[in-house]
Amino acid sequence: MDWRSLLQIVLRNLRRMKLRAGMTAMGVVIGTIAIILLVSIGAGLQRFAFQEIAGSSELTLIEVYQGNSQNSGISSTSERLPAPLDRRALAEFRNIEGVESVFPMIYLRAGASLEYQRLQGYAGVRGIDPQSLATMDFRMQSGAARLGNWQVVIGSRIAENLRDPRHPEELVEPPDLLGKTVELVIFGFRDPNQPSEKRVRVRIAGILEQGGRYDYTLFLSLKETDDLNTWASGTSSNTNIDGYDTVLVQVSSPVLVDSVEDQINQSGFTAYSIQSQMRQLNLLFSAIQAVLGAVGGVALLVAGFGIANAMIMAIYERTREIGLMKAVGARNREIMAIFLTEAGLIGMFGGIAGAVIGWLLGKGVGLIAQAYLRSVISEADTGGAAIPNLIYTPLWLILFAVGFSALVGVISGLYPALRATRMDPIQALRYE
Repeated sequence: MDWRSLLQIVLRNLRRMKLRAGMTAMGVVIGTIAIILLVSIGAGLQRFAFQEIAGSSELTLIEVYQGNSQNSGISSTSERLPAPLDRRALAEFRNIEGVESVFPMIYLRAGASLEYQRLQGYAGVRGIDPQSLATMDFRMQSGAARLGNWQVVIGSRIAENLRDPRHPEELVEPPDLLGKTVELVIFGFRDPNQPSEKRVRVRIAGILEQGGRYDYTLFLSLKETDDLNTWASGTSSNTNIDGYDTVLVQVSSPVLVDSVEDQINQSGFTAYSIQSQMRQLNLLFSAIQAVLGAVGGVALLVAGFGIANAMIMAIYERTREIGLMKAVGARNREIMAIFLTEAGLIGMFGGIAGAVIGWLLGKGVGLIAQAYLRSVISEADTGGAAIPNLIYTPLWLILFAVGFSALVGVISGLYPALRATRMDPIQALRYE
């Protein structure tokens, strides 16, 4: 029996039991819709997160800290002190292939707040060499990446932190701080019994583009930050001995980031990049999609029992037909092929219908979600960016759902097909 004759027989049989086949396929349709919708939600969230990260200006930046997390399990008796991020370490980083620039930074180790007019807020203060900041691959929302005498560059979301201290629970319109002078209030800790504070007037020279790890950071020059640390603690530090708090390594291409990051980690330091975050997110979202897909797969598994039940009933109804086919010379593998093809087509047709309906429902739910988010989120909260569709159905998901549905159909028809091949032709012809 060639494949054309097989297909004609199968289609004729399905037409004869079209109501039962349609009812059976509905279970596959529902299961496929569940898989498409649930996995599309996970894929949409993954795409949104990756687009936010990919839009950052920091894809070629690696942040390096003292010590290596891989050595955290070493016993205290054999553990060595971590190598400092001193000039020797900076020279070592510069010699790595693909590294363009190295930027040392120090933290302001005292508590600090910002005051602008009647508003107060906070920021993480970091000191960096002014010339280094000008050469870094930072995208600016406004102004310039320039540090002068008590000139600072701030992250894009610092203005959102400003509140009226008389009504801290109330939101205020974020002011435009570019070119404005604000007060940086430093809280000293040299004497815990006599807290002190120091007020410094700084001018905002530039604001970074939103979407990076420095959205809440205020950049000062290295010297000014070091002076503030000395005032707050009462002791001066020597970066040549103690090293810097962190180092930014700029790589020539995002493709080389993983290689450079691995070499830095092997040198005894801890390196972190946006691409590290993307790898971690990819693992997380893959797990989420697997769980959501498994939930939809349960519905498809239940549909598989329906297919098996329908095919068993078909065997009882076509017992004499099976016996006649065997009597005229039909081989067992041909009879098995008929029933497996019928079950597979029920699964495939149900999968195709479920994929189309699931894709359309995903589009509709995505549009409704977008409209709802527009109604509750102001344009200022999104930075003027369009609200994305949080449901995304990739082509591979549709192909997988259809193929998996067909596979479930074939597996569900395996037992009925084997049962049909084991029939005795004489007994089947006598069956009433």
